Amino acid sequence: MEKVVGVCGCICSDCRIYGKDCKGCHAIAGKPCWLHEVGLDVCDFYECCVIDKGLKHCGECIEIPCDRFWKNKNPAWTEEQHKRIVEERVILLKGLAQNEN
Repeated sequence: MEKVVGVCGCICSDCRIYGKDCKGCHAIAGKPCWLHEVGLDVCDFYECCVIDKGLKHCGECIEIPCDRFWKNKNPAWTEEQHKRIVEERVILLKGLAQNEN
């Protein structure tokens, strides 16, 4: 299976609900099933990147990593885990942007 990467650099195809309740953020227009848990109508990464800026993903944005990457921390992660995950997502997204050019 080909890897499906979300706007924010999460690997959608690795998620337990991918293919069942979700096909990735582009396929569902930034409206994943967990939005109700955070009080949003659309994912804030998707809204900023795709809707507001017309980009494919955050790797195309000059502001990467913006505050969204730092404030959207899974409460189960330590600060070190969160920092590493953000860094990995930024590298992945910048790599995607380079490969598109």
